[in-house]
Amino acid sequence: MAAAIEQKALASDTVSRVHADYTQTPTRQRLRLDERTDLTIEEAEKLARGRPFELIDGRLVFKYPEVLTQRESASRLTIADAEASVQGSSFELVDGRVTFKMGDRKHSRCQAVLTAKLFNYFEQYPIGQVLPEFSVRLWPENKQNLRTPDVAVFLNENLHAEEKYEIRAPDLAIEIASDDDTVSDVFAKARLYLETGSRVVWLIFPTEKRAMVLTPEEWRWESVELVCPELLPEFKLAVAALFQ
Repeated sequence: MAAAIEQKALASDTVSRVHADYTQTPTRQRLRLDERTDLTIEEAEKLARGRPFELIDGRLVFKYPEVLTQRESASRLTIADAEASVQGSSFELVDGRVTFKMGDRKHSRCQAVLTAKLFNYFEQYPIGQVLPEFSVRLWPENKQNLRTPDVAVFLNENLHAEEKYEIRAPDLAIEIASDDDTVSDVFAKARLYLETGSRVVWLIFPTEKRAMVLTPEEWRWESVELVCPELLPEFKLAVAALFQ
């Protein structure tokens, strides 16, 4: 047991040291660090800091290096700038800074189940649409902010089909926590959607195998069944089905 603890401590120290070396190195010099061929997945995740990457034989390869340069230079991007940089990858733009969305296996499965169940619901009750990874402009006049909930539900009367991005918060916004998400970040997203017009937010926590339902009036944990009578009459989804 002592040996295992010591090994874990050494690994943690290595990650911290590598991360510190990396973040304190000017962008133009970082290719040397990225050329390391002995990185673990955990070390690569620390170095990538949310950017899309691949780990090939222990070597970290950023998928979109031009975005790295723009982010590290602290430039404030517009939506058009970000679109040109990310080349189709799912992203959010927060005060002019690009943040990539990267889901793990549990995250992807939950997203797929939610999308499928909601799609089937709207086939039977054509009152709205489900849109996974669909970006919204919570402040239409602001060109440096674009948010992308994992799953968005809009009732028909609130859709603007002529817009590339929806110009309001989803009626139901769904966020799925990944292992590297902080609790504060997840709840901050929920509050943001509620404050900008969402009537309901679902937060899904795959590790805990439960969900939280949030409205402007209440926040409650749910481990049995997800329903949304205020928006989706007759819709029911067993929470356990998200994690099978």
